[in-house]
Amino acid sequence: MQPENERRGQERRSFIEEARRGQIIDAAIETIAEHGYTKASFARIAKRAGISAGLISYHFANREELINQVMVTVYQSMDADLTARLEDSPSHAEALRRLIEGFVHYCAAHPKDLIAISRIAASATEAHEFVERQRDATLDEMADLFRGGQQSGEFRAFTPRVMAVTLTSALEAATRELFERPDTDVAEFATELADLFEHAVRNTPR
Repeated sequence: MQPENERRGQERRSFIEEARRGQIIDAAIETIAEHGYTKASFARIAKRAGISAGLISYHFANREELINQVMVTVYQSMDADLTARLEDSPSHAEALRRLIEGFVHYCAAHPKDLIAISRIAASATEAHEFVERQRDATLDEMADLFRGGQQSGEFRAFTPRVMAVTLTSALEAATRELFERPDTDVAEFATELADLFEHAVRNTPR
C-alpha cells in the first residue's frame, strides 16, 4: 500500500506539472500569435514563459507535440464555452444567435488563441489537416442547426451547407477583425452579425 505522504507528494508534483504545461501552452499561443508559427522556437517560447528551453523539452517531447497540444487546448476551450451558451436554447433561431454572439465574444476574450490556430494551420501540414477536420465537423453541426430550423418552420428554404459555409467564413473574418481592431465595440459587432444572419435565414410569411 502506498504511504499517504508519498501519494500526496505525487499528487502535488502532478498538479505542478500540469500548471507548468499550461504555462508553456499559453506562452506558445502568445508567441505564435505575435511572431508566427515558423518563428515560435522553444527558445522564444521559453523566454516569454520565463523558463528555460530545457524545461519545455521536459514536458513536451518535441515541437510537434507542443503545437498539437496548443490546438487541442484552444478547440476544447472554445467548444466548452459555446456548448454552455447553446444549452437550453428555446428555438433554432435563438441557438443561432447564441452561437454567433458567443463566438464573437469568445474571440474578443481570446484573440491570440484563434490567431495562433490560423497561423499554425497556414504553416504546418499536420496542423492544417487537424484544423480542416475541426472545420468540417463545425460545418456539419451548423448545417444540422439550419436543417432543424427549416424543419421546425423557423427558417426559410435554402441549402444548409451553403449557409453553414457562409457563416463559418463570416466568423473566421470576425476573428481577424477583432484581433486587428481591438477598439471594436464587441457587443455591437456581435449583435449586428447575429441580426444579419437572422434576417438571412428567417422564414418571413409572404
